[in-house]
Amino acid sequence: MTLANQTPKLSADKVGKVVTAIDNKTLAEQQFFGAFAEHWWDDDSSMNNLKSFNPVRFGYFERFVDRWAGAKVLDVGCGGGFTAEYLAKRGAVVSGIDASAELIGAARKHASTVTELPIDYTVGTAEQLPYEDASFDIVTCVDVLEHVIDVSQVVAEIHRVLKPGGLFLWDTINRTPMAFFSMIVLPEYILRIVPKGAHQYSKFIKPTELAAIFDRTGFEQVESPVGIMILGQRQDGSLKMFQSRDKSATYMGVARKGAAK
Repeated sequence: MTLANQTPKLSADKVGKVVTAIDNKTLAEQQFFGAFAEHWWDDDSSMNNLKSFNPVRFGYFERFVDRWAGAKVLDVGCGGGFTAEYLAKRGAVVSGIDASAELIGAARKHASTVTELPIDYTVGTAEQLPYEDASFDIVTCVDVLEHVIDVSQVVAEIHRVLKPGGLFLWDTINRTPMAFFSMIVLPEYILRIVPKGAHQYSKFIKPTELAAIFDRTGFEQVESPVGIMILGQRQDGSLKMFQSRDKSATYMGVARKGAAK
């Protein structure tokens, strides 16, 4: 079966609006992360430690996913493809979208020439997903919500493109003094394992704020969110981390779209 037959269709009335939806507020962050596109998959890439999150994230998420094989999955804010490839290797039919053309280029190149994974990548914004309603079984959005312009709009778009009963798997960063230290000061300025400017404290999201957005949108949280605790860095550059009850910094959760009435 070809990739075109597997992946959800782009919405004809949204495709032409993808680029225009990228305004000046997102341009700086696109340029910031896009600057790492050429070396995204290198062993010594500044973004390499992002891969460390996937075993912890999906160790938790997979409690709620019956199976990946054959599931239609959208990775929102896919960057250079770390999570998209992680899921494609598990048999999911994966689409990835990111606002950075440079990162999408890096993701396409790696998937086509290195891993040979049939991932459908698209340049576009999370606020205006160019897919038809009820296209996906699962949507992932990790390390992204704290970077978007309008969290409410992003959550609404994810709700729209999910099938009834579909799952939204997410993580983000709490807006607390602990998060400011552990996610900005420590990694960016002391350990220097994350490029300066990767995060803006004002965009961090409190769990109560996100819960209110879910309620307004029609998502049901499957259970209370849990935290991710980062302990440090290994010699190979990967991060030491584990699931925690502490949600003062990074936290994650699962929400479900209601069944069709």
